Amino acid sequence: MQVKKIGGGGFGEIYEVLDQLSQVNVALKVESAQQPKQVLKMEVAVLKKLQGKDHVCRFVGCGRNDRFNYVVMELQGRNLADLRRTMSRGTFTISTTLRLGRQMLEAIESIHTVGFLHRDIKPSNFAMGRLASTCRCCYMLDFGLARQFTNSCQEVRPPRPVAGFRGTVRYASVNAHKNKEMGRHDDLWSLFYMLVEFMVGQLPWRKVKDKEQVGNLKEAYDHHLMLKHLPSEFSVFLDHILTLDYYTKPDYQLLISVFENAMKSQSVLENDPYDWERCDSEDMLTITASATTAQQFTRLTPAYMGMANASVLPGELQRENTEDVLQGERLSDADNCPPIPAQHQRAAQGADVWEEMDRNRNRKHTAAQKQQKTLIRKVRIGTHTHTFFCVIFFNLLTIKINTGFETEEHVYIPTPSPGEPQHRFRPELPQTGALRDHVPRPGSPPTGPRTQAHHRTLPRGLVSSFYHCAKVVEYFILCYSS
Repeated sequence: MQVKKIGGGGFGEIYEVLDQLSQVNVALKVESAQQPKQVLKMEVAVLKKLQGKDHVCRFVGCGRNDRFNYVVMELQGRNLADLRRTMSRGTFTISTTLRLGRQMLEAIESIHTVGFLHRDIKPSNFAMGRLASTCRCCYMLDFGLARQFTNSCQEVRPPRPVAGFRGTVRYASVNAHKNKEMGRHDDLWSLFYMLVEFMVGQLPWRKVKDKEQVGNLKEAYDHHLMLKHLPSEFSVFLDHILTLDYYTKPDYQLLISVFENAMKSQSVLENDPYDWERCDSEDMLTITASATTAQQFTRLTPAYMGMANASVLPGELQRENTEDVLQGERLSDADNCPPIPAQHQRAAQGADVWEEMDRNRNRKHTAAQKQQKTLIRKVRIGTHTHTFFCVIFFNLLTIKINTGFETEEHVYIPTPSPGEPQHRFRPELPQTGALRDHVPRPGSPPTGPRTQAHHRTLPRGLVSSFYHCAKVVEYFILCYSS
């Protein structure tokens, strides 16, 4: 089996592997069987309950051995955190933000419908599809921190008086920072923070590392100030989540209408290209050609680097979920691996759209670099050509100064030295005009009366011929450079 590490999530690590039975690349998430906090059972339980819903990866199978627990699921493309970082300004356009936000809201509604909270809503836990048929669909990932908020009768469970922190500090709600029991509205607060970051590129507490300080900032911050970065319709979104509490069910249709109304007012069409699909746009940073998978650039999560996304309170934590959540769940590969449907096998035969996008973008970038180098070369050659012409002109000017040229109808030079042949002089020279008014240069020897015997003349065409020669040389150099 071919194995390639593509990142970490929750409390485990993620690999891209080749399913030798179906010859399809899939995602394999593993965790140590010895670690005290086991999360893959929850991942399997939530993933199974969500099968058949939009924005959810297809479950392939799961299993365990003496060393690891593992779950296998459909492999997706790049996550939204990586895609935003590839933008030159670190932001998405309003068109991309609205369409992604609506899909993420639908995914959040799906998991709430089956009685679970995600509790770690953030850009890196949403990814675009990998194949041509799914590359415009946004998928929700990583259910390791999920919690069931309903009981077997589908009633909302009473909140615990104190709960540990769950989630990611940057996107966590104020309730999470206060170690309160999280509800459905807390997932929506994380979504709101994500939308602001997509539009602005950062959140007000981005540079603050301490969890307690971030919580204090969020509690004291006037969230209405964030609305200036979003369409006016989002005042309805913020006002609604401000009224929610642990027991109140959000009005998902109202929130979805916020996105739809904003899309209409902003003239956003569903089929418009996403920001990363604009291959010719200057807003897209070039991605190195060394990428071999769509998730190659996934940032390692704090869990992978040794920091957990959950804080443990002093004393024994109360049970996270009801007994019936994981009661019948088993990490066994006995009957957990349904065969891949035929349509998925046909889809899997298609090329990875992210790899193809990278190849096209790198080809265009290479061509643009070559064109830029050629242009620089032409500019340099053209500069040298003009420099050459300036040198020729300067030499002509130097000759004129050294020989006392005065160019009007004739070129006049000083009287020759004794013994110089006289046939080089013109026999006749007018005594009017420039000749009569000529004044010798300072420092030149006295010349006496101005007669035709004291000066010789050269035609103006001699200087003109030098000029034309220089232009011919310039023409040939330009032809060569092009």
